Amino acid sequence: MAKVTLYGTPNSRAIRVLWALKELGVDYDNIPWDFRKGETNTPEYLAMNPMPTIPTLKDGDTVIHESLAINLYLAKKYPGGQLVKLSETEECQAMQWSLWSMWNVERHTTDILMHSFLLPEAKRDPGAVERAKEALQRPLQAIETVLSKNAYLLGDKFSIADINLASIAGSLIRFNVDLSKFPKFKAWLDTCRARPAQIAAAEMQAAAAKAA
Repeated sequence: MAKVTLYGTPNSRAIRVLWALKELGVDYDNIPWDFRKGETNTPEYLAMNPMPTIPTLKDGDTVIHESLAINLYLAKKYPGGQLVKLSETEECQAMQWSLWSMWNVERHTTDILMHSFLLPEAKRDPGAVERAKEALQRPLQAIETVLSKNAYLLGDKFSIADINLASIAGSLIRFNVDLSKFPKFKAWLDTCRARPAQIAAAEMQAAAAKAA
């Protein structure tokens, strides 16, 4: 079977897919194209992904972009490895949590990232950071409630749903968001981040960041 190819530097949302690939034991090549260097504006890349964003996955004739969608595809196409195989209902629940994560967590962590690191200092708004942290309280409480009943999002086994949320929520640690009110969530996040596949992907990310 031919390898799948992941386009995107590990120092990006491609790390989410690298984590999933390692959990699933899928053989892959990583082409570390970087949008910051203009490498995603080439005709070759835009033919795969009409937006100059990363990551993009190519699997034979199948091409998918958007990291969380790629992970859902991989879990369905290559079930096994260290991830539980999902039923049809669980696949829908994994999609539910992935979409939920983007709207209820990632949009707020993106605001924190922009106003803490990426924007020029003169354009940063500390108030935006505080508003984002406040807005995170309700979704974090919702997850706390779920994880007070289950070890993982879909029950007692780690799944692609956990990767998709944890890969977004991991930035809360980096941004020093206070998680003391959410001990179940914090314990779940620590457990996810301690998995060997996540650690291996994080090492790739750190190496890419150092080389940038």
